[in-house]
Amino acid sequence: MKRPIMKKFFIAVAVSALTLSSVAYADIGIDLRQAELSRQVDAGKRSGKLSIRERRVLNNELRKVAATEAQLRARGDNLSERDERRIGVMLDKVEAHIRQLKRNRERGRNGIHF
Repeated sequence: MKRPIMKKFFIAVAVSALTLSSVAYADIGIDLRQAELSRQVDAGKRSGKLSIRERRVLNNELRKVAATEAQLRARGDNLSERDERRIGVMLDKVEAHIRQLKRNRERGRNGIHF
């Protein structure tokens, strides 16, 4: 008789663990994306594909995303799905801007116009 109760208990624990881990994974996903975009800006600096001005603009955009995330987290420890989407959209825009600026004709000290 106790087996069905234990089975339901373990299923409930497993579902709870998955829910909590997905929230934590989303937070890690945001952090990883921010780190990757920052790495792309640094790579653009080293390769000369980004000028000083372009790097400054991109780093300001990344700081704005981080500030927005911190402001949203100040309301509660975890971000809601809506907050995650908002941060995701901001990161998408920064990513597109990095691609655009790396492909333009403006170059940094190490860059060559092709």
